[in-house]
Amino acid sequence: MSQKLSLAIPCFNESKNIQIVLDQLSEISKNSDIDLEVIVIDGGSTDNTQAELKLRFQDLPGENFKLVLRETRGGYGNDIMEALSHASGDVLSWTHADLQTDPSDVVKAYDLYKKNAQGEDSKVFVKGVRKNRRLLEAFFSFGMELVSWLALRVYLTDINAQPKMFSRKFYEKYLKEGHPGDFSLDLYALYLAKINGYKIYTLPVYFKKRIHGEAKGGGGGWKMRINLIKRTFRYIFKLRRKVLA
Repeated sequence: MSQKLSLAIPCFNESKNIQIVLDQLSEISKNSDIDLEVIVIDGGSTDNTQAELKLRFQDLPGENFKLVLRETRGGYGNDIMEALSHASGDVLSWTHADLQTDPSDVVKAYDLYKKNAQGEDSKVFVKGVRKNRRLLEAFFSFGMELVSWLALRVYLTDINAQPKMFSRKFYEKYLKEGHPGDFSLDLYALYLAKINGYKIYTLPVYFKKRIHGEAKGGGGGWKMRINLIKRTFRYIFKLRRKVLA
């Protein structure tokens, strides 16, 4: 049975990139057999992203493309979860708007999901694993994996790689409430999948250089990356205290 796929795309100050992303996803929607719903959420951009989105969405089919605009910055995790609250699909996912991850990876992830899922209640979680990373970047990722294993006793690979994909039941039962509002959402989702017996399937993805705009989170300069790592470590130990309480 065909299942509808809902894809959440958070963006912040991505006026040039988001147009390209939407063009690519529009082509996928037209030319593939995927019943695809795209939900773009702008997290209070301070450039002209919202104006560009309003203009672009005039030409997109309303039944397949939804736009959510926030007046103030809510944070990466909160933006994704707000977008998913508008989703109508049986399978839910998210990826980034910066073109450092290829929108077509979502199609590959969905193929992998369908191959391994057996019905709406399948315990399947799909994620990307980056294959062309520089040695120092891979080292920092390994450090995050090691700390999460030592603190939480779960092994999570390439925590921030995109896309992420899972069933609506996973979202409703585990992810919908109590989620972090920042970039720790990726870790939280993987942790919930692991401890609740979900099989995590991975697909190789290739991280590209940013064409337009400034990187956020782990894709920015080293100061930004180190701050992300610090926040992630803090969240890991916050989660550990919650688990042990």
